[in-house]
Amino acid sequence: MAVCALICSILLFFGKIKYFYDRIFLFDPIMEVDKARPFRMISSNPVGTVEDNAGKGICIGYTTDTGEAVYIPYDLISQHISINGSTGTGKSVLAASMMGQQMRNGGGLIFIDGKLSNKELLAIWQLACWSGREIDLLIINAGNPEMSNTYNPILQGDYQEVTSRIMMLLPDTSNNGGADHYRSSALSALEVIIGAFHCIGLPYGFEDIKCCITDHDAFKHIENRLLIEHAEAVETIAWQSLMKGYYKKGFFDFEMFQTLLSGLASRLSQFSDGTFGQVLNSYNPEIDFEQAILQNKIIYVMLPTMAKNEQSVALAKIIIADMRTAISHFQRMPPEMLPNPPFMVVPDEAGSYIDASWGRIFEQARSSRIFMAPCYQTYANLKPDGTDTLSEIVMGNTLFKVFFKQLSTLSAQQAADEIGLYRDTTWAVGSGEGVSSSGDEVNTSPIQNQGNNRATNFTQRDEEVYHVKPEEFKYIPIGDCIFYYGGTHLYHLRVPMATLTKKAQEEFGNVQFNHYAMDEVEGLNLRQVVRDSVS
Repeated sequence: MAVCALICSILLFFGKIKYFYDRIFLFDPIMEVDKARPFRMISSNPVGTVEDNAGKGICIGYTTDTGEAVYIPYDLISQHISINGSTGTGKSVLAASMMGQQMRNGGGLIFIDGKLSNKELLAIWQLACWSGREIDLLIINAGNPEMSNTYNPILQGDYQEVTSRIMMLLPDTSNNGGADHYRSSALSALEVIIGAFHCIGLPYGFEDIKCCITDHDAFKHIENRLLIEHAEAVETIAWQSLMKGYYKKGFFDFEMFQTLLSGLASRLSQFSDGTFGQVLNSYNPEIDFEQAILQNKIIYVMLPTMAKNEQSVALAKIIIADMRTAISHFQRMPPEMLPNPPFMVVPDEAGSYIDASWGRIFEQARSSRIFMAPCYQTYANLKPDGTDTLSEIVMGNTLFKVFFKQLSTLSAQQAADEIGLYRDTTWAVGSGEGVSSSGDEVNTSPIQNQGNNRATNFTQRDEEVYHVKPEEFKYIPIGDCIFYYGGTHLYHLRVPMATLTKKAQEEFGNVQFNHYAMDEVEGLNLRQVVRDSVS
């Protein structure tokens, strides 16, 4: 009985025990180096106690003046975090610390890594093992299909949602009338094609859409199935109506149809061929993005941005588009069905693949209990189209801002402007004293003149000064950050580095992929139609 009581008490106070274990055995929150900072800043009082926040939020770091932990509670974290700093200053360390805590707290996350790094993959695997969540790890590695789960980002949703996702691969042409004509034509044709696929009722992938656009036999195969099996369907009527625009001298001109949609076909070929095609064209994929979020899965996306930049940027766009669709579905769900803890999205090296479509996520994801924590190096990364629109949306919708060392003068100035100014009063006190005496040079008279004077001046000057000066952002030591909490609290923090012991690393071993035995599903398989036509 006594043993059971002891076990229950340990489980009850696990959060507190874990905190003091970290504090005593992993690192001391106050170091000697903290006493010799290039500049000192008095931190605001932490919001809540460790007992209130352990397991109910994410610890960002420890104050350099008092060593107290500073948490973002889960009740507020859905208002997003921005993580800004030059390369090698601690952004990825903070991201790893946040992900480790999220895993330990039972939450889900997606980590979009702009580097194809096996070291990062191993670190994520070991963190998942440490938190007992290795079975929840899913990997999207389009650069190496053998080390990836399968994913089809256009399989779920109605035909308009899928069309919207795919159209995000094409650049915005609203300021170019000629280009906008081709984009609008592609939108109309794609919506009809996807609608036809849905009408037929078989799963499809990027490869099927590309074949329908580029191969006449595949095109006729879809048309024949519509006319024979679904002659009265709305999708069949829409198909016939669209194709009337491509008739020339009484015959359908497939070359004109193909030429008009050649830009879209080239974009789709990025995901239909090569290693990307092997990962992204399954008819029964292992990763269902919407279900993965609801089930608190851990998704690690590896983007080979150095070797395959165009394809990697396109994949990041389609993942974000898939996330937008999921958010739109979650907004209609009751609160008790939403992710708990809130689902974490960490786009590392976000400047490599960010685009204007991200803005809506920052504005609307909060209601779906999904929060963004993008890591970027300079404010220029938030201006993919050269304007300040996305930057303003991101900074205006992130309640929590983390600033690491800034090596860019412009970014340091903008960081100082984000934190803002306060009114300071300067007092100056001046005093003076003088003694004088006068008389005749020849002392023939007893009359002499003598004077004393004293003056005191008080000067008061009110001025606005930065909470953190721009030049001070350049002095921040590596591993430290300035944390601006909700517009009301300001902290100088040291970010803990989450590392495992050598014994733990050996025990967890190399990455073991969670492949699932998925049922074989019949899809459109238009590539086989193309093969049969040439055999």
